[in-house]
Amino acid sequence: LKYTRADLATLTYHPVRPLDVISREIGVPVEKMAKLDANENLHPVPEEMMDAVTKALSSLSSGCSAQIYPDPTQVNFRADIAKLHGLSPNQVCAGSGSDDILDIIMRLVDADSCLICPPTFGMYKFLGTICRIPTIEVARKANFEVDIPAVVATIREKKCRLLMLPSPNNPTGTLLPNDDIETLCKEDCLVVIDEAYADFAGCSADVLLSKFPNLVVCRTFSKWAGLAGLRVGYALGDPALIERMMAIKQPYNVNVAAEAMARAAIQHREKILVTIRSLVTQRDRMMDYLRKYPLLSPYPTHSNFILCEVIGADAAAMQAYLRNKGVLVRYFGTQGGQLQNNIRISAGRPEDMDKLFEVLDSFLAERYNSAAVAALQEMKSVECLIFDMDGVLVDVSKSYRTAIVETARHFGAEVTGEDVNVAKAAGDANNDWKLTHRLVLAKSTKEPKPTLAEVTAEFERRYQGHDGKAGLKSLETLLPPRALLQKLAEKYPLALVTGRPRKPDAEDALRVFGLEDLFKATVCMEDAPAKPDPAPVKLALEKLGCKTGVMFGDTVDDARAAVSAGIKALGVLAPGHPRDKDGPLLQGAGATAVLSEGMAELAALL
Repeated sequence: LKYTRADLATLTYHPVRPLDVISREIGVPVEKMAKLDANENLHPVPEEMMDAVTKALSSLSSGCSAQIYPDPTQVNFRADIAKLHGLSPNQVCAGSGSDDILDIIMRLVDADSCLICPPTFGMYKFLGTICRIPTIEVARKANFEVDIPAVVATIREKKCRLLMLPSPNNPTGTLLPNDDIETLCKEDCLVVIDEAYADFAGCSADVLLSKFPNLVVCRTFSKWAGLAGLRVGYALGDPALIERMMAIKQPYNVNVAAEAMARAAIQHREKILVTIRSLVTQRDRMMDYLRKYPLLSPYPTHSNFILCEVIGADAAAMQAYLRNKGVLVRYFGTQGGQLQNNIRISAGRPEDMDKLFEVLDSFLAERYNSAAVAALQEMKSVECLIFDMDGVLVDVSKSYRTAIVETARHFGAEVTGEDVNVAKAAGDANNDWKLTHRLVLAKSTKEPKPTLAEVTAEFERRYQGHDGKAGLKSLETLLPPRALLQKLAEKYPLALVTGRPRKPDAEDALRVFGLEDLFKATVCMEDAPAKPDPAPVKLALEKLGCKTGVMFGDTVDDARAAVSAGIKALGVLAPGHPRDKDGPLLQGAGATAVLSEGMAELAALL
């Protein structure tokens, strides 16, 4: 990397992965999958478009073929596009997808910065980095509308010469009204409106081009025409600006096949619009379904996709579940900023929607218990919520549980995961060091038998890490989404009652998962006798200054401690634990109902 730019060393764009690759990974045939992650039009293109490509590639009569370079001036193509929009050809520049058009604009404009409004299309920031144009961000409103006064103020204050806004916005589906675009175009700034999804919204800013020479409208054939794989897009703008774009673009940036099929799409647009209407119908059908789905909150949309906040479940876990069942949706993770617990679902063909609904219903059946929801709704008036940590807030199946098995093996005892489950179900097993010691004494044939101190030291060596090796605690993951816990903390005081030692185990977990500020009281191993003794639960109530509450736990010890402390008990299924086995045990110990893994049902309290 000696000769490369340092500022590009970590630059990466995160596109969707190829369908055939995912198919091999999950073992689901491509034809059985529902690809709803990239907002494509998956309907077959009209036969006339396929015929146009065949003719263009095999015949010289059109002036180009597979053997001859395409027309760098795009004479025929620009004329067709201009006619579609009621413009002149000198107002059109075509490119290899709208990404190519955006790149041409970035390279052309003499700008010290580019203003964008996140959450939005990631290519603006990506291209800005490549072109050494820093992006200035003005956040959208809570409803994802552009904050026009804030944008205008920033343009003036920062002297921004380039503004890029999609309408409808990706990934939120929010429309930018033409009245707002007019307001922005009155500023001393090049205003680029990216209309990749305009055909689903039924309106365009192209009608404003005659009024504003500083307006550029970008369009693509990827979405409405179903040509995402051929990469064709274009810009509409003032002739003087378009002339400069034509001058600096790659000479042959639209290949023969792409141009032939795009021109045929314009010619047979009415046939394609049938599929657009179908996608809109399926989008509305999906919206009706999602509005009734308890784990998803869909945002209004003017596009061919719907952005959903995941309520009471982890968005990454939901996306992974759908993926493994052959339904692909988009999860943005940290790339999405404030959309970290959101997924975006594209409208598809009727059969794609059927599969989506089927798999979402399956997820709901596994992760959402209606009896637990009913129980929670009856408990809304309690003063506080108390949580166990392991198996409830944090998945310890690969950490504490593994440490028990490995530590026991170190001392000559073959202990299985099922042995641990049985011991936990029997009760009086809240302290994992003591539980491991007990299992070693029962199963090891080695002499002399280890002391509790020796077992504890070996357990902690594996859990915390040693000799530069990461400990098993690094494998822990948060079960409920932090956003859900935060909303609960805004309504109820929260307490943690755990068998972990305060330092470092409990405090480390709270810090790693960003939960430190959510729990007003924390009761750990050294603060009170272990559950099922009610003392730690009573201490939590005392610290919170509450008399009524609900305790959420995954063991019989948790339920018994809560009931003995005089509060409600609700069981929680730990990861991988079957409801038909653990449910009766927890309810037999006093739990009113049993929540699913991840506690999605908690949203009922909100």
